[in-house]
Amino acid sequence: MLRAVDYLRVSTAKQAKGYGISYSSKETASYIRGKAWEHVGTFADEGVSGALESHQRPQLRVLMAAARAVPRTFDIVVVNEGRVIGRTGRAFWRWVWELQDLGIFVAVVKRDYDNSTPDGESKMRKDADYAEDERDNIRERTQGGIQEKAEEGGYVGGNVPYGYRIVGRGRTGESHLVPDECGAGQVCEPTHEACILRRGRALYVALRDWSQVAAVLNAEGCARRDGRPWGGQHLRRQVLKPGLLEARQTFRGSREVKRDHEGHPVNGDAVDIPLPPVYTLAEVEELRALCGQPARTLRKSCVYTLSGRIVSPCGKRYIGGGTIRGAKAYRCQGRSQAYGGQPSCSCPYLEAEPVEEHTWRQVRMLLGDAETLAAVAGSWAGAAADLCDGARVRLAELDREIGLQRRAVDVALGAGARDLVVRDLSPEASRAAAERLIASLRAELAVLRDARRVLKAGMARRGVVQDRSALLVDVATMARRELGRFPLERQAEFTAALEVMVALLVPHQRRYRGQSCGLSEWFADRNLSVPLLTDEGWAAIEPMMTHRPRMVSPRAVMTGILYKARTSTSWTELPPLFGCAATLRTYSARWRESGFWENAMQALANAESTPLPGRPTLSMRIECSVRPQQLLMLGDVDGPDLRGDSDAFCVEIGGSPSTTPKALMREAIELVTP
Repeated sequence: MLRAVDYLRVSTAKQAKGYGISYSSKETASYIRGKAWEHVGTFADEGVSGALESHQRPQLRVLMAAARAVPRTFDIVVVNEGRVIGRTGRAFWRWVWELQDLGIFVAVVKRDYDNSTPDGESKMRKDADYAEDERDNIRERTQGGIQEKAEEGGYVGGNVPYGYRIVGRGRTGESHLVPDECGAGQVCEPTHEACILRRGRALYVALRDWSQVAAVLNAEGCARRDGRPWGGQHLRRQVLKPGLLEARQTFRGSREVKRDHEGHPVNGDAVDIPLPPVYTLAEVEELRALCGQPARTLRKSCVYTLSGRIVSPCGKRYIGGGTIRGAKAYRCQGRSQAYGGQPSCSCPYLEAEPVEEHTWRQVRMLLGDAETLAAVAGSWAGAAADLCDGARVRLAELDREIGLQRRAVDVALGAGARDLVVRDLSPEASRAAAERLIASLRAELAVLRDARRVLKAGMARRGVVQDRSALLVDVATMARRELGRFPLERQAEFTAALEVMVALLVPHQRRYRGQSCGLSEWFADRNLSVPLLTDEGWAAIEPMMTHRPRMVSPRAVMTGILYKARTSTSWTELPPLFGCAATLRTYSARWRESGFWENAMQALANAESTPLPGRPTLSMRIECSVRPQQLLMLGDVDGPDLRGDSDAFCVEIGGSPSTTPKALMREAIELVTP
């Protein structure tokens, strides 16, 4: 008995809420029962496009992981329709072929076939071709209708600009945008978006400070669209948005629009849709005059190679900005308030040069070590070789089928020619009749040839991958020779290609800036470490103790004083389990004056101890993903053109940098493999 799982998919969230998944599930379950197979699992992707490949669909990714398990847990995957597998040839065939390599086949309910036989593979190729053609037709009709609606000034979908709302929603050809404001004759608080924008503009004209304007709006109960309070910069961006000032919305004008090689939108030209204005012309001119100062630009010399790539302990990212003693520094984004009164983090500024220098030094060491790169890439290249073996088998099968199909075309043409001669048709009519006779056979032959072409391209790509480890030697040679002379701009490009991420593991502890601690000075003057108070140590010093505290345990007080010396924590910030700060400070002074402290530390001289805290330290973790093809292109090393290559591997880099008194970051840095 074969073990079967079914895979269900619908493209949109609306379909997921309907009967699409439920109906497909009933069909596949009934099909499995009819075949007398054992139903061992179901995988469903709801609201997932068929153009996505298997690793981009959550549940299909789980299915493929189960397929690769040893021992195998199922033998066949059942889908309701061929388009469930994929809407493009790339998405359709890649995972079908990988399943075949694993000895698992795919069955389609609608046409009752599976790809375990040549006839089933022929039907699957037709289904794949039909699914892609259907997708192209749907997209062409949909995009054409959207383009026509945009040219007529209607609402074309997507995010509604702040300050506007949709009227006529759901009525064909009638939906459009209007300012979200109070209706005629209504008097209400400025909770409508257009009213909030007008109120914000008027407040800025009066106050000239966006933070103050945001605080006033928050106090008046005017929240953002998502319900959060206003921040000064966010409010500024909304009030001064170009589309709002010019009363227009650009359709297909963003950088994310799919374009051809000449830069033109693939699905239609950009269209400016006029909108009813929120501000009057006089208000727009007044606002532009007040905010007309040129935007701040960063000096070219201030290039931050790790901006946005340093993760703070508070969860935010460090970005370039600020200075430490005149040198460029990174600041945590958590220090900026999103709205008035919001708590901000206390993450310190980080001196930029030590972090960047050390990280770049580790990158150079990694890329300059050809042996390490080649060794790590070995298993990755070996996996590509295994895939090539399976592809060669499929290529031989396709060649055999193409030969058979050519013979079928010749036989059909020969058999039909005699009949056409008997019918005594004209030459033109005879040629047309012959073409109709073999049209379906030629169409299937074309599908076979297309499948062979796709398979050959994949084999060529995998063959190049196997030779890629040799090209890494060129990368290492280039790294040793060139990377040391790279300017900051090129360093930033390389760190982006490697996806370098720096995580701060331990937050920096600021030094106590008040009066110097006499307790720490006592240990420092005598060059002593701070002992740990064990049961044996307490038994040794308790008999000699003078001035015993009454309201708290004497051992707790002694432990708290040693804890303070060991951590440089201020008296007021010591944990309450040691007692109140005043008691600890009082007995610390009394014991030193009475001589008990000196005798106690001599008695604990042989106990386990820890050194006095030195300069503040900051521990980091550096994560680095290596994509060989990107490195070859960045380093101008001649190699194969593999655009869209997603293969990557991680390697261990680093060691601790040397300690210098100048840099905050050079004291203790951990470099850990991700």
